[in-house]
Amino acid sequence: MTALRILLYGDIDLNFMDGSAVWLTSIAPVLSLNPHIQVDLLLKAREQNDRLTCALKNKENLQLIQPFERFSRMSFQHPTRLNVEEAVRIMSQLHQENPYQLVIVRGFDLVREVMKHEAFRHITVPYLTDFKHDKRSTAEEREDLKRVYDHFDHMFLQTKETKEAFKNLIQVDGEKIRLLYPMVPESDSVPSFRNKHSRLIYSGKFHEDWYTEEIISATKKLSALDSRIHTQIVGDKFQERLRERDAQLRIKKAFQDEAAIDWVGAVSREACQALIEEADVGISWRSASLDNDDSVELSSKLLEYGRLGKPALVRKTKMHADLLGADYPLFVDTEEDFIEKAANVLQDENLYMQAAQMMFEASKYFTFHAAYGRLKDFIWSFYKSKIKIVFAGHDLKFAKMLMEHFDTHPNFEVKTDVWSSHEKHDVKHSQACVEWADVIFCEWGLGNAVWYSQNKRPNQELIVRMHFQEKDLKFPRLMNIDQISKIIVITPYMLEEFHRIFGIPRHKMVYIDNLLDADKFDLPKKAGKEFRLGICGILPARKRVDLAVDLFERLWKTDSRYQLTIKSKHPKDVAWLMARDKERAYYQEVFDRIEQAPWKESVIFEPHGDDVNEWMSTIGYLLSPSDYEGSHVSVSEAMSSGSVPIIRDWKGADTVYPEKYIVKTMDEAVKTVTQNGFSEREMAERKQFAKHKFDRKRITREVAVLVRECLTAAK
Repeated sequence: MTALRILLYGDIDLNFMDGSAVWLTSIAPVLSLNPHIQVDLLLKAREQNDRLTCALKNKENLQLIQPFERFSRMSFQHPTRLNVEEAVRIMSQLHQENPYQLVIVRGFDLVREVMKHEAFRHITVPYLTDFKHDKRSTAEEREDLKRVYDHFDHMFLQTKETKEAFKNLIQVDGEKIRLLYPMVPESDSVPSFRNKHSRLIYSGKFHEDWYTEEIISATKKLSALDSRIHTQIVGDKFQERLRERDAQLRIKKAFQDEAAIDWVGAVSREACQALIEEADVGISWRSASLDNDDSVELSSKLLEYGRLGKPALVRKTKMHADLLGADYPLFVDTEEDFIEKAANVLQDENLYMQAAQMMFEASKYFTFHAAYGRLKDFIWSFYKSKIKIVFAGHDLKFAKMLMEHFDTHPNFEVKTDVWSSHEKHDVKHSQACVEWADVIFCEWGLGNAVWYSQNKRPNQELIVRMHFQEKDLKFPRLMNIDQISKIIVITPYMLEEFHRIFGIPRHKMVYIDNLLDADKFDLPKKAGKEFRLGICGILPARKRVDLAVDLFERLWKTDSRYQLTIKSKHPKDVAWLMARDKERAYYQEVFDRIEQAPWKESVIFEPHGDDVNEWMSTIGYLLSPSDYEGSHVSVSEAMSSGSVPIIRDWKGADTVYPEKYIVKTMDEAVKTVTQNGFSEREMAERKQFAKHKFDRKRITREVAVLVRECLTAAK
């Protein structure tokens, strides 16, 4: 398929690790979790190291665009980094060469520049963090924010608190705002939640509000209490006042002189994760001016500690209490709190486990896959190309309404691959379908599903709808299950049967009922329905028309007004059936019995045809006496018409239909006929059940959602 093309640019230098760099190197892999998305990440700066970008370079659908190499003929103000005008000029050129459906940008100055280019207006979603969230915001800044909000169709903010602050600042309803929380990689396993080394760890920038020197001081005092306690420091980015030469020298000297501090400098994100995993307690203690009850931003580093199962020392704020729970035991405000609680958690196994588990549970909401799950519907709303879907199989009658739905839907194109039998097909046509389609829908899990599962393209979605007959055939064993996106089953019972017989994983299957046009069957009932039994389809012998005759005979003997109407192909018209001695003998016996009976004039044969809805309007009781069935569509059709179904308890019937219509004995069948009537209430109840459960509007919508989920899901 034509991929959803996303251009990603942040006014961020990835040669240095800080929160914004972590964000950019998180959103890129999150978006590329789906192979149908192509992410182009334009870099701001010439690479001096690949500590942050190395993990992004081996993904097939994630491209790093090096501007100074790709656009070497352009002139730049600075030889190693783009300014916002240059960045947007390159973005425009990239968009002209191969248009993007979605552009995500970060940085207020960058957003202002993007606003000058009309081509980006409806496809760009800016992510803003660099503005004052409270009364410190100037009138000029608020005017700028309002212009941004009015200009774009959507925008990202980090948290619900940021959203509320933004709404209050510029007095808008916030309908355009989408939340983009911090993102952290998945944890490969459940951590041990135990202290191994008495090692604290700080990873991040060096800044007064990030308590760099306070952490040094607290470490010295902790080490004096217990020489085993030490702190590992990760990072090399000095900011604001700590960037001044004297401050840098002072801090670096303290890092080097203090035996309880291990300063490892800047490392890749993966190496940083490994260091956190080996450490024991994370430090996320920051100043009250940064972390307070009015704070609106959430630290991604705090979440990284949690994701790796580490308790963290963090200031208590409303946001942190909402995240971790008001009873989280490692909230710290002062240095005294820090020292006391750090010492306690490293000495008390139970306290350590409690705090670590609280952190771990809180972080689950922010993993890459969880983030993609929240974003996918929104980002895929920018995809405007039609989805190409092929329906393949030897008998597509049950898929007719599905095909009609997709064929008339503006977001889909439909082709068919009609097979001549379970295994025979036009191979060239099937191969052409593989080349054309985004999604292949195999109706029945027979040779069609086997062939497509073995010949589909990588990242092409394959959905197979299985019914009943497959359970007795070889084909499910031959399917390449790993290449099938989802298998639709029409009853919960068949889901378990396919799992039991073929070992198909349950998570590969989804139960979606067979569908019908409920409105088509909602016709006025004809006179005499109270005495008219019907059976629709009597081939092969397992349909047990003999039991239908037994029930009719019992009822006729009590009241000769009862009739049995058989709507079906005649056995003699089906050559393969007549070639089987047992089948032929069975039908001969049934028909001889009817012919010789005193009630033979009350048994009426009607030919097979497309007028089942009209026929159902004459039927009061629809019989389903089969030895076994998939879902027996005639039963759902009968209920849609208001008829009473009389269902022999074939396996799985109780997982689809109401128990009061399922019978185990002939006496129960007679009782079900005599105790169910045709009042408006009773008929409306049956019609409503069928309409809610089987109607084409609901089922086609479910299948369409499944198709879209297969395309948009993270892989």
